[in-house]
Amino acid sequence: MKNIITFLLMLLSLSSYSQTINIKDFNGKRVSGSYYKDADFILDPYVGTWIYSNGADTLKIKLRKVIMALSANNSHEDLIVGEYLYIKNGVEKINTLNSFNFDYAAQRKHNITGNAILESHHRPPCTSCSPNEKRLRLILYEPLSTFAASLTIRLITIGGQPALQVFKWGIAPIGRTPAEISLYQSAIIEIGTDFTMIKQ
Repeated sequence: MKNIITFLLMLLSLSSYSQTINIKDFNGKRVSGSYYKDADFILDPYVGTWIYSNGADTLKIKLRKVIMALSANNSHEDLIVGEYLYIKNGVEKINTLNSFNFDYAAQRKHNITGNAILESHHRPPCTSCSPNEKRLRLILYEPLSTFAASLTIRLITIGGQPALQVFKWGIAPIGRTPAEISLYQSAIIEIGTDFTMIKQ
């Protein structure tokens, strides 16, 4: 009986949306009241703790999936959120991991967020991807520098272990005009950097 009630409540919540749209079909235009759903569970393999280590440099990223997060235009979306630790030359540059489990009213306040599904031809193009291979684009925010950049993430396997090929690109100052950019420090994590990250 409990399962039937749970199922009916789930149907009722879904019926309250004007439209359910698969996130892989999202065209960039949000429809008010819609639910952008990870219907094919594309986001699930990205969940976990991932580490890049090279000598005295370390990048640790923790990612989790949020279901039906509140979004723009009174819509909801399935979303990857996360936080990170970056050590350069043995010096900790930034650590936002203590915010990982925090549930914001707007989950996109996390320092890593997104759910954009990329095909191989999408920017930046992936010449080594198979024709039907999907990638994920997330936004990484640097609260110390007030810069944000795109992370293009590809699922790979290394030595039988799940891994990510992560490329940071496309930096933009958050809330800053071009004239103000020079007043602020440059990105903490270098633009154009590739990281191969192993799942822990």
